[in-house]
Amino acid sequence: MFAARGIAVSLSVFVMVYCILSLAVIVVWRTIRFHSQRHPVRRVADLLFALRMFPLVTAAIITAAFTVPSFVLLEPRAIDEPLGGIPLVLGICGAGLGIFGIVNAGIALRRASRTVSTWTSAAQAIESFAPVPVLRISQTVPAMIAAGIVHPKVLLSGAAESLLSANELQTALNHEIAHVRRRDNLKKLLLRFVAFPGMRNLETAWLEATEMAADDAAVSNPSEALDLAAALIKLSRLSPSEPLAD
Repeated sequence: MFAARGIAVSLSVFVMVYCILSLAVIVVWRTIRFHSQRHPVRRVADLLFALRMFPLVTAAIITAAFTVPSFVLLEPRAIDEPLGGIPLVLGICGAGLGIFGIVNAGIALRRASRTVSTWTSAAQAIESFAPVPVLRISQTVPAMIAAGIVHPKVLLSGAAESLLSANELQTALNHEIAHVRRRDNLKKLLLRFVAFPGMRNLETAWLEATEMAADDAAVSNPSEALDLAAALIKLSRLSPSEPLAD
C-alpha cells in the first residue's frame, strides 16, 4: 500500500504540473517567439524546442527531486489508509499520459524504420566529404532527405542527383547535414512522446524555424544561398516529410 500510494502521489503531482505548465506554454509561446526574432534563427529554433519540452522536464524534475523524497521521508510506512479518489484518478491520468507518449513515439519510430528500410534496400553509397553516409536510392521519392537517429544518413535519389547542378547538390547536402548535426529527427521523435492538445502551432513554428536554421547553416555567401534556393525549389516537388529513424 505504501508503494502504491507513493506511485499515485508522484504521478498526480507530475500530471498536475505538466498540464498546468503545458497550458501556460500554449498561452505565452507566441509572445516569447516575437521577442526572440532579433536573435539568430538557430537560437529561435532552440528556444521553441526548449519551450515545448519545458513542461515535461520541469514536471519530471519536481516529481523526482521533491515529491518522491518528501513522500519517502514523511509518509508513515505503517499506516494503512485507503488511497483517495483524486490521487487515484490523477495517478491513472499520469500513467495514461506516459503510456500514450511511449506508444505514440513507438509507432512513429516503427513506421519510419520500415520506410527507411524500403528506401535503402538497394541503395548505393556515394563518395562525399559529408560526415555521414550519403546513399543513392533507386526511388524518385524522396529526392533528398536526412534519415535516422542512431545511424543518421542522407538519402539521395538518382533523379535528384541528375537534376541538380554540382553547387546546388552540395548546398542541399549541407542543408540535410545541418539537420543531422542538430539532431532534428530525435527532436521530432521527442515531440511525438510529449504530444499535448493545443501544441500544434508551436510545433509547426519550431519545424519552420529548424528548416530556416538548416538553411542558414548550409550557406556562407549569397551565391550559395541562391544555389540552395534553387535546389530546394526543385527538391520540394518530390520530397515528403522527413522520416525519423532507422
